Amino acid sequence: MTRVAMFDLDGTLVDSPRAIVEAFAVAFEAMGADPRDPADVRATIGLPLEQAFGKLLGVPQDDPRVAEGVAQYQQAFRTVILPRARSLVFPGVAEGLDELRRRGVVLTVATSKFHASADALLTAAGLRDHFTVLIGADDVTYPKPHPESGLLILERLDARPEHAVMVGDTTHDLRMAEAAGIASVAVTYGVHQRAELEAARPTHVAETFPEVVDRILATLPGTSPDTATHVGSLVEDMLNDRTHHIEFNGHLTNHVKHAVVALAGLGIAPERIKAYHDNYVTLTPYGCPVEPARAPQQTIDDDNWLQLLGKRQDFAAYCEFFDHREQELGMAEMLRRYLPRLLSGWVGALQHATIHLGWALDAGNRWMAIEGIAYLAFAHVDCHPERATVSKAYDAELPKDSLLRIARYWEANRQELGAWVQNLIDDTTADIHPELLRSGLQHRIARTLGEGHPRIYETPAWVNDQDTDASWDQLGYLVTLLYLAEPGDFLLLHLMTALHAMRHIADALPAEQRPEAVKCYWTGILGVLFSRGHFAGPGKLTALDSLFGVDTAVDDVTDPRWAREWEWLIARAAEEEEEHNPKLVYVMREMWHRTGGRSVYRVAAGQFTATPELPATFEQPPVE
Repeated sequence: MTRVAMFDLDGTLVDSPRAIVEAFAVAFEAMGADPRDPADVRATIGLPLEQAFGKLLGVPQDDPRVAEGVAQYQQAFRTVILPRARSLVFPGVAEGLDELRRRGVVLTVATSKFHASADALLTAAGLRDHFTVLIGADDVTYPKPHPESGLLILERLDARPEHAVMVGDTTHDLRMAEAAGIASVAVTYGVHQRAELEAARPTHVAETFPEVVDRILATLPGTSPDTATHVGSLVEDMLNDRTHHIEFNGHLTNHVKHAVVALAGLGIAPERIKAYHDNYVTLTPYGCPVEPARAPQQTIDDDNWLQLLGKRQDFAAYCEFFDHREQELGMAEMLRRYLPRLLSGWVGALQHATIHLGWALDAGNRWMAIEGIAYLAFAHVDCHPERATVSKAYDAELPKDSLLRIARYWEANRQELGAWVQNLIDDTTADIHPELLRSGLQHRIARTLGEGHPRIYETPAWVNDQDTDASWDQLGYLVTLLYLAEPGDFLLLHLMTALHAMRHIADALPAEQRPEAVKCYWTGILGVLFSRGHFAGPGKLTALDSLFGVDTAVDDVTDPRWAREWEWLIARAAEEEEEHNPKLVYVMREMWHRTGGRSVYRVAAGQFTATPELPATFEQPPVE
């Protein structure tokens, strides 16, 4: 039995009516039309935009002024509403949605907004991951108050009307529910007044969102904690799993929890995520299963935890250590205490330790975060940020200037630099764990960073001085350009998914320590790029930047074409055995929304990778 809660968006989850009135005012001003009374505008909220503008302008919906008004409103929506979205979420909504998911309720949205606009608003508000189905006005022939939106949700979830409830702040929501045979909860804190709502005969009335949660649980059958089998509990169970080791076949990372986070973030149904998870642990894309968890062999404590740093010994003991410390200190203090020492090793395990921790913080899962910080210690490969010195010659640079400068240096010194890297790789006498030599790629990176190169450590001023959010945005653009220069490259894809992780990790640090995370990331990616023995050409990077770095290379996030393209990309990713591809789509979609629709991220999301061939060194047995 699938239990479904349907929510209106504006005035129910997000206090957007006041921002909507402002956006309408901006639209009318841009059209050269007289402003409308705010009360008249509020009365149209809940109607599709064409109906709202037709009513406010007093013209038929096919009048050209309606289309102009809609276009101007959508522009104002991007500039007026989206930047404020998180501050507009009604009190108790995030917590209430968590509780409903825990109780086994599948959450959906039925809105009069266009699908892409609703998706953008939910994402900007930090709520999108809660919802399995989103139906916008352009997804149906007849929007609310017609029952089609509710019936379509039921059809997609194979659910029955008596197992569903609709929550809304307007009579349009309540009449849709009644026509579809669905129970309803009217909220009084939105657009329509209580008397008007009660005239539409809702099943319940609620004055706050916590009351909404109570009414839903009282209405839907089987929503006690004992019967919870919804997406939240399934995902949490998979992320809390302790039965598998973090690596298999020596040094290969067990990626399955990263895939679970990505698939859940993309809105994939919980049963499909569970099937993906079970298939992966049975037989990974490398043709071998993951391995069972290992018991700790020793006790790690505050006195000796650094002695094993990067020695690839006793992952289970590291998990026990950080588990105990988190119980004593709390997650926030535990991260603040130990991360500063671990950040320099973020490139270890081909950045998968960083991904494990950062994506755990993204998902809000405690045990996965414990595993992630333990893996950072276990697989630590130092990028030596202490060698970095700020060069005054590069004071005026931005991240793009710095990358192009290094690309030009590589182009001018290709043979010399290639020989330098090859000599490092050929020297197998360095103090590096022998399992990394078997890896090939990890050995190259460890040798390059261990030896270092002056150009890696000539640090531009922006690393320390620029706002860290701006640095992460610009670095995200750069690593995406690098990926488009060599689409499908495994290492470059890791730099994108690791940046998503590093951003979450940096946010767990005090503000004054966040530039150190940027410095470690910048130093580390240069080490990774140098280790390959070649570098993307400056001409290609410049050409790609000329395509995607301009103001015109931005998608209209409210255009339904792009919503459909993302749906196709997500559908493709969900069918991929190679788990890096759903991770790629998840991160690129997040960046696309974060940047207001920059086209580069949509284009990169479609450049899937393949599972790499294992090197000849895999003919040797793993080094335990």
